Amino acid sequence: MSADGLPAPLLLGLLWACAAFNLDTMVSVVKTGTPRSLFGFSVALHQDLDSGAYRYIVIAVGGAPMERAEPGVAANRTGGVYVCPITPEPTECTRVQLTDTEELMEDMWLGVSVASQGPPGGRVLTAAHDWTLLRPRQ
Repeated sequence: MSADGLPAPLLLGLLWACAAFNLDTMVSVVKTGTPRSLFGFSVALHQDLDSGAYRYIVIAVGGAPMERAEPGVAANRTGGVYVCPITPEPTECTRVQLTDTEELMEDMWLGVSVASQGPPGGRVLTAAHDWTLLRPRQ
């Protein structure tokens, strides 16, 4: 019996379940972004469809919540979302261009979390937790 009342085998089993691991330490994929942008703060693997070849492409979608704003946006630092192929090239990521830039604001932390819908060709979701839009009731 351990000090907190749990049997020792149960405590060891819980400890083993919490162990961390790395899938591949010999051939790691490292991507780099703008310094101090917090590039890679959040990462999600996503399967995209290459419509020309009808094949799946695995990509990493990464957030950089302190990234500088896109050109033409009335803010200095909005955050950003990047798409990165799973290759050994560290600077091969491209920024996702947002279609509606009127609602971007200073320090909104776009890319603080990213998630993939799951199925190949599905959607990707990103969040900006410092962004709110309040509309008056009608």
